[in-house]
Amino acid sequence: MNSLRVRLSVTVLAVLIVALVFLSFQTAQRAQSILQPELERKAATVAGSTASLIGRALEVGVPLDRLQGLDAYLQRILAGNPDLSYIALRDAGGATLYQAVTGDAAAAAATDDPAQSVSVPIAVQGGGQETLVVGLDPAYARQVVSTLWIDLVIVMFVTAVVALELVYVGFGAGLYGAIEGVERRLKTIRKGDLRLHPPVDAGSEFGSFARSLDDRLGQLHSTYTSLRNNVVERGDQISQQALDMMRGRFGLGEGVITAPAQVIAMRAPLFVFMLAEELTRPFLPVYIRSLATPIAGLSPEFVISLPMMTFLIVVALSQPLLGNLTERIGRRNCLMAGALFGLIGYCASAFVGDLIGLTVARAISGLGFALVFVSAQGFVIDSTDIRQRSSGMAMFISAILVAGLCGPPIGGIMADRIGIPGTFIIAGLFALCSLVLAWFCMPATASRLSQGPAIRWRDFGPIISSPPLAGLLFLCAMPAKIILVSFCFFLVPLQMEAIGATQATTGRMLMIYPIAMVVLVPFFASLADRWSMRAQFVALGGLVAGVSAFVVYLGGTQILPIALMLLGLGLGQAISIAPLSGLVGEMGRALPGDVSENSVYGIFRLVERTGNALGPLVGGVLLGIYGFSTTVMIIGGGMALCALLFFAVLGSRRQPKLELPVTGSRP
Repeated sequence: MNSLRVRLSVTVLAVLIVALVFLSFQTAQRAQSILQPELERKAATVAGSTASLIGRALEVGVPLDRLQGLDAYLQRILAGNPDLSYIALRDAGGATLYQAVTGDAAAAAATDDPAQSVSVPIAVQGGGQETLVVGLDPAYARQVVSTLWIDLVIVMFVTAVVALELVYVGFGAGLYGAIEGVERRLKTIRKGDLRLHPPVDAGSEFGSFARSLDDRLGQLHSTYTSLRNNVVERGDQISQQALDMMRGRFGLGEGVITAPAQVIAMRAPLFVFMLAEELTRPFLPVYIRSLATPIAGLSPEFVISLPMMTFLIVVALSQPLLGNLTERIGRRNCLMAGALFGLIGYCASAFVGDLIGLTVARAISGLGFALVFVSAQGFVIDSTDIRQRSSGMAMFISAILVAGLCGPPIGGIMADRIGIPGTFIIAGLFALCSLVLAWFCMPATASRLSQGPAIRWRDFGPIISSPPLAGLLFLCAMPAKIILVSFCFFLVPLQMEAIGATQATTGRMLMIYPIAMVVLVPFFASLADRWSMRAQFVALGGLVAGVSAFVVYLGGTQILPIALMLLGLGLGQAISIAPLSGLVGEMGRALPGDVSENSVYGIFRLVERTGNALGPLVGGVLLGIYGFSTTVMIIGGGMALCALLFFAVLGSRRQPKLELPVTGSRP
């Protein structure tokens, strides 16, 4: 909390949360005050219509004790109205003649609490005194308010996360960035680190202070450089060694390696577009099922997977081809084009009437997704050199992770409140916002650093012929994406709908995985680097993710085992995802020949995207044959088996034996 930037963020966040809590309490109280009268009016309507029907039967001469099937009729009314606890027909003395009661409402039916019941007389010619009593279920109102509070808490959480994202983006290159720049300079100087920092482009007092510090450091570096040049010209080895020691101790003649401020320009449009796609996660398989028609020879579950598979295939096949296109046309222009394709695809998804139309709409959305992804990634590459690449890509990846955390719960709530087509329209509007943000935030042209082709097809041979690298790609990277997409994007939403969960509940369930990733990835990444055990972490993460699938054996129709399965999946992938990326480069550098690191990573991403496309296919085929629980355990078992095979591949590598010389022996 010593950082002024952190304290400003906490202050802004605290003010926002206080306001959100106040509004949430006002919303909940308003809902409670409106809900009870509405429930009473509904109960009165049900009682009036039912009493009228019974009255007509009595008027035509049906004896009161011969109303056949009335109990079953009342039970059907009760089953269709979960806010009612009982319905009873009473005679003039208060004796119950016919009734339907929920499981634990017998006592309420006997007492007829006026505050929780509605009584309507039976209108019968001749002055009958029978009454129909409809009882309200007080637990229903409490459940509605509790669900509302859960949604409000999720909205507060997502709003806080989005607010921090907007603060980071909106002030990253201005006052906020200047404050961060001053703090970074003072912190490094306090530690005796005198390296130069990237310039701060801000007109505030903090910007002026940062520039004054840079001027002083620049003068010191100039003096050091001049002195070193003189020493080198004189050939003074002793002075040169002393200057080298000063350079190593204080960093003179060097600069701090960090991503330049202009990288932040791509974060806002990328985050907003990814948020649009994440809104569809909780309900997309259910929406596909509602539009699907049987296809001869194909299971319904496989048919449901087709639009999702089409989206992911378009993404997988188009991304390797779009790198050069976005470089020629411009990163901003291509990102805006991708956002436009997203707008068209999401809006078309809201209005299609069949599976073919939805498949085409999802293909358009997939092309937009690929364009936005490649353009944003290319913008980071253009704006950074190899030393700054890690910090620049961290901004890129964190925007996607935050969108994955915020999108599903909000998408589920929207689907419940305004319907699935309306939520698609909202997603399209977010894509439009991404287009506008790209226009205002990203520069029209940017410096471009030549990186070479993303994939060189001739490099597949050396990669596949390398057992460790081939095992890493096809036993770890591809299965990790298959299990992720099949579980989170396909199987879990369908199963949640099958057990009667709302879209909002499904969205809350899908939060578990990204929360685990956001919280745990930095921790396990640092452990893997500190212990130099990247390969072991990759295999362990795959094993944990696969074994966690067997939790559904405890009950695939219950929410808790599904939640534990997603938590285990998030834990396993948090263990492996960062070491996996680092290990690809490490093993790629050990390849013989001229295989470039850029090409190795391009092939790695292609293998991952192929796993993404296979996820719905594998899940759909197995779900149609075995059902949810068995399908989950088969996919999880396959993931665990692949991790064990990768362990075996690592163990089979022949390590050279080092023979240490015996003391006193001659070299």
